[in-house]
Amino acid sequence: MRSAYGRQTPPPDYELTCVEPGSPMGELLRRYWQPVCTSDELGDLPKKIKLLCEELVVFRDKKGRVGALEPHCSHRGTSLEWARVEEGGLRCCYHGWLYNTQGQCIDMPCETEEFRERMDVGIPPIPRRSMAGWCSSTWVRPVPSPSSRCTTSSTPGTATMSC
Repeated sequence: MRSAYGRQTPPPDYELTCVEPGSPMGELLRRYWQPVCTSDELGDLPKKIKLLCEELVVFRDKKGRVGALEPHCSHRGTSLEWARVEEGGLRCCYHGWLYNTQGQCIDMPCETEEFRERMDVGIPPIPRRSMAGWCSSTWVRPVPSPSSRCTTSSTPGTATMSC
């Protein structure tokens, strides 16, 4: 591909532009908080977002707590994008399982009490915070993959980091 000035356009550097889990830049960016939406965007409906090649559902329950979860119900895999925001969290539209802002399933309609106690069901939560100020926003910090354990070593005059 050629640019407007007749110069050759360099190929993309995937170490810098690829942000999938496990890639160098993706693992670096997952160590920092990322703004995902303004606080007034979280109302009566959950908001599906894509951040660093991962899909998330962000919502604010009726008590005002912010939650960020993986987008699929742990029961049948239904998208929580279509869930209903309630007092205790997010209720799946398919079978009505209720997930709190921490991702724990706190209500399973049509299931026996002993079944509910036996099942420890939940969705992995994503660290999040809501910040107020002149620009109220919701921030998410995706979790780095377990394989990205970086080590640092320093010798006099030099410091190295290997991932």
